[in-house]
Order: sequence, then C-alpha cells, then structure tokens
Amino acid sequence: AAKDDFLDQSPIPFAHPATLMKTKPLLTSYTTHAHELLTRILNHLNTHLAVPASTLSRLHDSSLISGDHIRFIRAPPQPPSDLATALGAHTDFGSLTLLFNRVGGLQVLLPTTNTWAYVRPLPGHAIVNLGDALVKLSGGLLRSNIHRVVAPPGEQSASTRYSLVYFMRPGDEVPMKRLEGGVVPRLAEGEIDEDVTSKEWISDKAMAGRVGASMEEDKYKKRITNKAELGLAVGEYSTQIQRWIPK
Repeated sequence: AAKDDFLDQSPIPFAHPATLMKTKPLLTSYTTHAHELLTRILNHLNTHLAVPASTLSRLHDSSLISGDHIRFIRAPPQPPSDLATALGAHTDFGSLTLLFNRVGGLQVLLPTTNTWAYVRPLPGHAIVNLGDALVKLSGGLLRSNIHRVVAPPGEQSASTRYSLVYFMRPGDEVPMKRLEGGVVPRLAEGEIDEDVTSKEWISDKAMAGRVGASMEEDKYKKRITNKAELGLAVGEYSTQIQRWIPK
C-alpha cells in the first residue's frame, strides 16, 4: 500500500479493498509516524555527512510523490523438511526500511566473517535497514546492508512470522546525483553522474534484478572481500519506539 494513497496525494488513486479502507485512519497514522521517525534518522546521517542542513530530508519530504509504501507480510511455519530461505540475500532499493516484527528470521551478512547472523527482535524496538538509494546519494560512503529472511530459530520456527514494513524512497522526481559538500567523495575527474530520477533509477534496478531471491549468496560474498570494502554494509540500527500510534 502506497504512502501517497494514505496521505490522499496520489496522482492516480488506487482502489483498495474495503477491508483495507476500514483501517485507513490507522494506516495513515502509521505512515505519518514511520516517515517522521525515518526522517529523524536521515537528519542524523545528514549531520555525519556534513552536507547542508535538511539536504536528505528535503529529498524525502512526505509531500513528494514517491515509491514509499507499506507491506504487511505473513509467513506461516514450514515443515522441517522444507525450511527454505523465505527471501534470498539482497539489499533494499530505497533509502531506509523500517521493520517491526516479534519473531526472528531476519539475518544480516557480518562484515568480518562473511557469515549470517540472526537479528533479534527486541520489544519496543524497530529494525532499520539502510538501502541502495543512500549509497548512490552519498557516493558510496554509506553502504546498504546485505540481508535475507530464513526460518525463525529454535522454538520460534513453529510460529507464524508477521512483519510490518515501511519502505522510504526519495521523491520520484529527485535527481539521483551524488550530494555535494561535506565528507561526500567528489566525482573523479572526467566522471559524470548519470541523469536519472529516483523513479527511473529504482525501476531500472528492479528490472535488472540486482537483488532478490534469484541472486546466489556467493555472488554477494565475492562483491565484498574485506572490512574496508564493506564499509557500512551492515547498517542495522535499533531504534526505540514509544507511543507509536496515538490512541
């Protein structure tokens, strides 16, 4: 479900099922609060990149038409003989991803050992992934983390896994050019940034199938051979949430 539908600003409103529309006030509240929280994280990244104030938040303003959307995912338990990877190794297309879940299953590729580790859900916390769009905007200074979803560990494997996810992306018409100033690396002499919008860039990545279950895990391991190359590839942040949705 798209952010712009819930904020009543979609240029082409989508006809959602009646069941979903009954909960629109709740989903609108969630959309607003999720976007506000991720904007706070953008502002922290903005500070550490030392670029002009509000640079990143302006590129992700909630009033901009964008690919921001919500997913509510249900993954029932699998028989022991069929505990396949639910979602293959990948990085996220967008800028930041906000994940709420109570059952394990999410794993990240550790930078020093090239091994997978479970990300433990904590009560009152959310998991935030850094995505490819921020890699592009920061000239590679920030790195998207490689992650996957597998069967929950231990006794949790018998539980149904529910995940509520908010994906933040730059505005559709935002130029996907490297930010200027601060500690962001400058373009090399003769190097030219591609002239492409956020919508076009994300669409191209989806069409190319750069990420997803079709990619083999060893391809990601070959991409990253040492800690220096990995940089901030594992971008998991644990952010405490209080009074998320007003009663």
